[in-house]
Amino acid sequence: MQMATNPDVLNSWKEVAAYLGRGVRTVQRWERELSLPVRRPRGKSRSAVIAFKTELDRWLRQSAAEVQLLAEPQAVPGARNGHHKLRESTTILIGHTNNLLSRSTYLCERSKQLCEQVNRAVALTADFLGKSRSNGARNNSVETFRKDQVLAS
Repeated sequence: MQMATNPDVLNSWKEVAAYLGRGVRTVQRWERELSLPVRRPRGKSRSAVIAFKTELDRWLRQSAAEVQLLAEPQAVPGARNGHHKLRESTTILIGHTNNLLSRSTYLCERSKQLCEQVNRAVALTADFLGKSRSNGARNNSVETFRKDQVLAS
C-alpha cells in the first residue's frame, strides 16, 4: 500500500540541498550557523530531518533582506575596523535568534501534542476505571445471587 506524500515536505538533507541548489554540507552549515528551518521529528540534534518548502522559501526571502540590510554602507564614526566584525556578529546573532524562534515554535507545537495525548490518556483511564467499577459491582451482585441460590437449595 503506497502512502500519500506531501509535495511540500522534504524528507532528507539530500532533498533539502537539491531544493536549495546547494550541497548537503552547505545546508547543514546553514542550519547550524544561519538557522535554516529544518525539523527533527525525533527531537535529537543528530537525527533525520524534514523541512517544509514554504518555510525554506520564507527563510530565503528573510535572509536575503537581512543580508541586503547589512551590506548597505552605514556611516559610523571611528568604526572603520570594527564595522566588519559588528556586521558579522549581527549576522550570527540574527541566525541564532531565528534558530531559537524556530525551535521554540516546534517546542510549543510538540507541547500541545503531548498535552492532547495526556488528556486522551486521562480520559481513557477514567473510562476504564468507570467500566471496571461497574463490572465489579455487577460481578458482586452475581456472586451474591449465586450464594443465595446455594443457600436456598
